[in-house]
Amino acid sequence: MALSQTDLFGTLDTAARSGSERDQLFREVQSFPTFDAIGNGELFSLCLSNKTTALTHGMHRFPAKYIPQIPGWVMGQFAQKDDVVLDPFCGSGTTLVEGLLRSGKTIGLDCDPLACMISRAKTAAVNPARIRKLGLDLRQTWKSPATQLIPPMPDLTNFDHWFSRNTWGNLQSLFASIVALDATAEELNFLLCVFSSIIRRVSNADDQSQKTYVSGTLKKNPPEVEGLFYRVLEKALDGLEELALLRSPSAEAIAIQGDATDIQLPNQSVDLIITSPPYLDSVDYMYNFMLEYFWLGPMLGVQDRRTFNQMRRGVTGAKNPLSNSTPSLPKSLEDLISEVDMTPHRVAAIRAYCDNMARHFHSAAKTLKPGGFYFLVIGNSRTGKGVLPMHDSLTRLAADAGFIFEKAFGYRIRRHYMKFPRSGRGGIITMDWVIALKKTQKPAPYPARLPLPDFTLRHDEVAN
Repeated sequence: MALSQTDLFGTLDTAARSGSERDQLFREVQSFPTFDAIGNGELFSLCLSNKTTALTHGMHRFPAKYIPQIPGWVMGQFAQKDDVVLDPFCGSGTTLVEGLLRSGKTIGLDCDPLACMISRAKTAAVNPARIRKLGLDLRQTWKSPATQLIPPMPDLTNFDHWFSRNTWGNLQSLFASIVALDATAEELNFLLCVFSSIIRRVSNADDQSQKTYVSGTLKKNPPEVEGLFYRVLEKALDGLEELALLRSPSAEAIAIQGDATDIQLPNQSVDLIITSPPYLDSVDYMYNFMLEYFWLGPMLGVQDRRTFNQMRRGVTGAKNPLSNSTPSLPKSLEDLISEVDMTPHRVAAIRAYCDNMARHFHSAAKTLKPGGFYFLVIGNSRTGKGVLPMHDSLTRLAADAGFIFEKAFGYRIRRHYMKFPRSGRGGIITMDWVIALKKTQKPAPYPARLPLPDFTLRHDEVAN
């Protein structure tokens, strides 16, 4: 049964309830019901009995990515044969991989070049036997660590803070051996994605923290580069072979580096949009991949650390936005988001995020065909004074661009990238909202506000 705003909005202290009482608010399901069978505002507890890392989904870690069951569920009900599906914030390519299981074209857009590299590797139509052969060639050419250690970016200092000398030498020689292989661009991209996927694990940095952090008290004992690389390569090959058996012969997946606020696709060329925009001010996506960028940045057009730091501040959802002329909060959100008592940095981040998302919705409306659906997945961010209703905020910004609200439902997140307790609990997203919008020809009315459950974590809980 759907919950009303009166039931949940700002009045129900769900954090203070017992676990069993909170669980009763959620309808436990093995998979989402059909769209028509879901009530607006309904809350689900999704039991993930099937893997979220099947096929190539688990090929490379990526923070705060949504589960493949979401785009699979949407496409199964709303994508017709030969439809063009767009994910304008494609991240590591979850929507693209799911699109390969169906006919038609799936286009992913992301401003992050490393995310695009991962997406292309996960969807590449490369021959698994050929990758296996290149792995054997690599065993012959990669024999020992480099003796003269050179930082992979020109302006890196204290690089041995992140890597032991032996690990640094092995990564340097492995990277050189991979790029020297007689391989196609797609094959090389696949192997470099495997290389990228082990960098954090073999480094001195904590594996689970959002920040690339080397603990001074909990000393890490990283695995050896060689053994881990070949184990991860074998696992990636298993996923590639599984995908090769299931992918539709007529399916096409394309990852494009580009700006979601200015989508460079023909007007009315897209049938369906499915995406999970960046969370507001909760995950610093590029900083999370700082070590990967140190090694691969020059190949991805990020030549030095200064360029990397500038790019971090230019993305939607950045904690420290690049623009010095921060726009005002849109008038349609003034009764939803109060800037009182917020730090100037937080105010700037919220304003920039809402401005970017408003421009995105207008660009998406031009790209989507009339009557086309737009499904987005978003989590509500916390402040010291409570939860920010980003689900309501985005539906209003979308309405201004001509998207009419159909319905929304929430589901509890069971698996977070961060898996350890921390003081304050701020920034942890405890559930997501799936919001269904439909393109109209003019600005749409604002819907009634959605429930706003305040699910903080108790002192004895961790996000998992």
